[in-house]
Amino acid sequence: MDLILIRHPKTVVADGTCYGSTDVEADPKHLASDVTRLRAVMPSDVRIISSPMQRAMRLAEYFGPVETDARLVEMDFGDWEMRCWDDLPREELDAWATDLSGYIPPGGESLRSVAARTIDWWQKQPRDRTVIAVAHGGPWRVLAAHLLGIPLDHTTRLEIGWGGRAVFRVTDFGVQLRGWNLF
Repeated sequence: MDLILIRHPKTVVADGTCYGSTDVEADPKHLASDVTRLRAVMPSDVRIISSPMQRAMRLAEYFGPVETDARLVEMDFGDWEMRCWDDLPREELDAWATDLSGYIPPGGESLRSVAARTIDWWQKQPRDRTVIAVAHGGPWRVLAAHLLGIPLDHTTRLEIGWGGRAVFRVTDFGVQLRGWNLF
């Protein structure tokens, strides 16, 4: 089976703003562009799964009937949500940088927690046909790290752009990365 991970389109949120679990919308221009581009390369006879957040759902709905799964939502940054990254307390950002996977932003969740729920989602997926899953950069980075055997603290190296795709081939013999950040 193939697993196709798609990151939602660019949002309407101002650049430099911290957001994760806040349900913001996709920018309509980017949504339209991503739909056109992705429709041309999407296989048929697939399961389509999405984060329930509107920025992911709006894109997923263009590919067919969509199942949603709350385990695919973006990281909850707690008190940091919708604040400018530059305005966040330096000591909190430094603590996060020191322990990327274990640090919990005030009122939020850790990357380890995001990984646990995302990997749980993946482990419970039937392997009977191709899955197209539309969600967020955070869950896709941690899932890619898991599938490729990369330590969780190195997930920042696995950037996937707005509307980008990562394609994995899953067989009885293991997982193969077929493409990363495809546009």
